[in-house]
Amino acid sequence: MKSKEIMTLKRMGSKYPSRLSFSRSMLRLLVREKWKIKKTKFDLDKNGYGTAIYEVDTLKGVYSLICFSRFLNDDERSDRVIADKWDTAYTLHIGKINNNILKRLKENVPLQESGRNSPNELILSRANKSVRLFKKVVKCLSSGEQPSITEINEVGYLMRTTAVYGSGKFGLSDFERTKTATLFDQPFRAEMLSVYIIREFSVDLVEHIAHHINPKKAVKLDKKIKQHLGIGNSTGLGMAPFVIKHPKLIHKWVNQFNLAINKIYSLKNMNQKKLNEFIKLIKKSKDYLKEVKTVDSFQIKKNEEALKDISKTILFLKKIDLKKKSYQWKNIIDFAYDNLKFDAQEIIKVQLIELHPKIADPLGDDMANSDDLYIKANEKISELIAFIEKNYQWAIKIDFTKKENSYLFWYISEEKLEPRLGERYNEKGSSLEQPLGIGRMVKILYNFLNKHKETHKETVGKFLLSYPEYRGIIRRIQTLSDHKFGEVKDNILAKNTMPIDMLRFKLSFFGASRYDPKSDRWLRVSFFAGAPFYRDLSNKNVDAWGFATMNSYN
Repeated sequence: MKSKEIMTLKRMGSKYPSRLSFSRSMLRLLVREKWKIKKTKFDLDKNGYGTAIYEVDTLKGVYSLICFSRFLNDDERSDRVIADKWDTAYTLHIGKINNNILKRLKENVPLQESGRNSPNELILSRANKSVRLFKKVVKCLSSGEQPSITEINEVGYLMRTTAVYGSGKFGLSDFERTKTATLFDQPFRAEMLSVYIIREFSVDLVEHIAHHINPKKAVKLDKKIKQHLGIGNSTGLGMAPFVIKHPKLIHKWVNQFNLAINKIYSLKNMNQKKLNEFIKLIKKSKDYLKEVKTVDSFQIKKNEEALKDISKTILFLKKIDLKKKSYQWKNIIDFAYDNLKFDAQEIIKVQLIELHPKIADPLGDDMANSDDLYIKANEKISELIAFIEKNYQWAIKIDFTKKENSYLFWYISEEKLEPRLGERYNEKGSSLEQPLGIGRMVKILYNFLNKHKETHKETVGKFLLSYPEYRGIIRRIQTLSDHKFGEVKDNILAKNTMPIDMLRFKLSFFGASRYDPKSDRWLRVSFFAGAPFYRDLSNKNVDAWGFATMNSYN
């Protein structure tokens, strides 16, 4: 596939998690290096309020996840980033925790953005209870009963994070330091480890409260039911600009995924056993789509269309007779591109990658890339124009004088320092616009160069001496000449833009599932739904939980 076809918003908004996702590669590393996770402090009262510490013993030292749990009135509980109180708050700290460190963290971590953090803290997070399910599970366990897995599936998690900060935000260790000072040399591995342990804590917490309600009768959560629980996450616009601001990193992620598909496409060794395994995976994804819960009409339609396409795919696969005719994996990929919509295409690619761990897993362990952009000062302006015409036709074709094509503007909120979207012709604030409308910036530069033909024989370096205002966009264009998947090839300022497409794209690489949009600007997802808990984790099951369903644990 061409980069334009891969990096359109509709395609990006149809992505699913895969073996390359950070949650998956983190768990494989945990198992491979035999990390030990143990609860070293669980100082909670009968209502579950207090402090817990989980230590992670690794080949490169100890890391500690500190959990703070507090009372919260129901009317104070909110998914919105403007909230300032949460049921729980967390940080992942380098090393063991002594009393002095704990005192400092206790004073600051529950404050989240308002607190003071040190470079020894890798992540900062908070989570709220999913009150209805949390209370239901407490009631069941305290009565000596189990909640039904159907009830678990309706919500999917006991707690839902509303932010997982890292990479230098709010005084935390930035990634440049983290990747050399710790074992977390790949993007978002520290975040994924934290979320995995928060999931552990959510179950420990509900069991603890149930026990104190009825010590004689209370039971632990059944292993199969427990495994179906994820940890929820509520994500909004704050995530979207990352996709624009880190083009080389985005290129690396997409390129690794694409490399996996291309390698599978070229394989000649399809056999009946592998084909049968693939059919099982496709059937599993069909069951997953049937079970996933959302009230969003757009997402419901997407899921229904994907279900129809997956059923069509199963019929196609069952007709394959390897005794009569030779088939290759490329035949299945070609079938998907020719006959199916984006969601089903992406599911098929993900499941093909699932089938080929020897191809995928090394790629999943190599997802880091420098953010450095550079100027090719000696390149001629004529060469720059030729490159724009070759790679930015999608931008050149857009008429930005039309209101619908420059309708939105991105800015940073003063209150929470989080990205927001404004409507240019209905709201004030466009003077504070962030430089995220790459298509418009390219078009402005292109029009200027075409009006000033005298510049065409100049070098870029000489041109920028006279017109330094174009330095940023030229640097981006030149850098990405070697990174074809780094650019979103759509106009994100258009009135009909759905920012949620960028959110889903990024979340798929994190490993999020159960997409439940609440608008075109924010959604809820689950992490680690179906993944074994630490005590049950092994080489045999570490990768067996993709597209988990209620029947995955029989």
